[in-house]
Amino acid sequence: MVGCRKCGGVARGTLGVARSLFNLHILSNGAIKQRLNICRSCGQSVKCRHNDNQACRCNACGCWLKHKARLRNETCPLDKW
Repeated sequence: MVGCRKCGGVARGTLGVARSLFNLHILSNGAIKQRLNICRSCGQSVKCRHNDNQACRCNACGCWLKHKARLRNETCPLDKW
């Protein structure tokens, strides 16, 4: 599934990925890194196949973290950021 099950599913998730790819509504690099560090330490994150130090997806919402963490209007479904 692309997108957050708790935030509107596939349509919202696809729009979020597109915004991320086209650099729309993007946070600063420092804020993105902070969010990804929180995700990486969370028990709901799914590790990437090619890099154990990186979190790829969130089990709580189903989102691709590299895109969701970049978007200013997105939030963690567990209220961690």
